[in-house]
Amino acid sequence: MTDAFLRIENLTKNFGSFTALRNISLSVLEGEFVCFLGPSGCGKTTLLRAIAGLDIQTQGRVEQAGIDISILPPSERDFGIVFQSYALFPNLTVEKNVAYGLESRRAARTEVTTRVNELLSLVDLADQGKKYPSQLSGGQQQRVALARALATSPGLLLLDEPLSALDAKVRTHLRQEIKHLQRRLAVTTIMVTHDQEEALTMADRIVVMNHGIIEQIGSPEDIYAAPASEFVAQFIGTMNFVNVVVASANQGTHQGGVLEFSPNSLRPRESARLAFRPEDVEILEKSDEHNRDKVLGKVVSAEYLGAFLRVTIAPEGWESTLLADISTDIAARFVVEAGGDVAFRLPPEKILAYQESE
Repeated sequence: MTDAFLRIENLTKNFGSFTALRNISLSVLEGEFVCFLGPSGCGKTTLLRAIAGLDIQTQGRVEQAGIDISILPPSERDFGIVFQSYALFPNLTVEKNVAYGLESRRAARTEVTTRVNELLSLVDLADQGKKYPSQLSGGQQQRVALARALATSPGLLLLDEPLSALDAKVRTHLRQEIKHLQRRLAVTTIMVTHDQEEALTMADRIVVMNHGIIEQIGSPEDIYAAPASEFVAQFIGTMNFVNVVVASANQGTHQGGVLEFSPNSLRPRESARLAFRPEDVEILEKSDEHNRDKVLGKVVSAEYLGAFLRVTIAPEGWESTLLADISTDIAARFVVEAGGDVAFRLPPEKILAYQESE
């Protein structure tokens, strides 16, 4: 196994009587792009700040490139950081902003000029060097902040919600640029975000956090397809939930009958929550008499979303509705429309079961 470039062991951070981080352990490989993802207040920014030395942990250890940096001040740690608010010096030109870290280290003038020009070209701002931050758009300012963070060739790049202040179109474009740049430079990167789409499209691995703990670590595919807890299932993507009583290792009963699910360790008579994605609902021919898994229902609404319809279905005997994402071709073939009848099945292998939270 490759040695971790960044290793966090049993890290806890208290603010008075409040515990913001509880016993966090995590390893990040060299060149990896990792996203800390979670709702506001989950501890993701506090963890980033602990890595940077901006908020020293109460307990635990932080190691970078084999060196214990747990109590080092930020100035002695090897990282570049980009904030949500850009944090550019308004009285300095773009060139001077990018050069700031190099000049602070007393780098030679020719070296500074060469490096600044190289980075401004890298972030597609080669012709903007003489301007001041106020003369740039938000997306351009964030690219300057990124260039400044990379100027000293840090071993670790920290991104604290760098795209959340930008409008949707710029945000989508810039996240592609950041990912491309990170791959090109092979710089180990940690990004904090509350935007699941950002994490799913940019990260090699996602660390899902909630209430100061790690709920799950995995690839975007793992996090989406096999959420480890009900919280992750609710937080990532859109998910349907059905309350059942466990009948066996792969069956649960509810008002609408029996549902089969992926086998797990839940015990009979235990309350559970079944979860499945809208795209996993299979539409059937209403006249199909041979499919024992068939469920009948009414289409409450059908929302056109381009390539597919998001359909709200009220299944017969169920106490709640469910969402189904179906292609426009399937919708036309089976005449799925608001107010009409519909038949569907839920593939057991696509249904996850979680112990009901108390």
